[in-house]
Amino acid sequence: MPGELPENTLIKVLAALPLDVTYIDEHDVIRYYSDYRIFNRTPDILGITVQNCHKPESRDEVNRVIDDLRSGRKGVSEYPTEKDGRRVRVRYIAVKDEKGAYAGLVETAEWVD
Repeated sequence: MPGELPENTLIKVLAALPLDVTYIDEHDVIRYYSDYRIFNRTPDILGITVQNCHKPESRDEVNRVIDDLRSGRKGVSEYPTEKDGRRVRVRYIAVKDEKGAYAGLVETAEWVD
């Protein structure tokens, strides 16, 4: 990996980005979300599975996206949506460890208009 960032610098970089960022670990547990928000998050979601943060009717789709990323069938899944009448691009990006094994996913959301 080109260059290195100390952990405290990485947190500052993440905070500076105009992205709604959530990290979900390899066990589907939500471990981090950024201060910049498009979609509401509350601290009580930290430490629980992402499936339990979604409506029951959308859990099959959540599991399909995760399975595609975990298996390597996809490296990224993208879903356009809307929030408050504005277009939003939501991406789910596989995170891999140094050996290429699945280490979770990053969800990003950004305004596109």
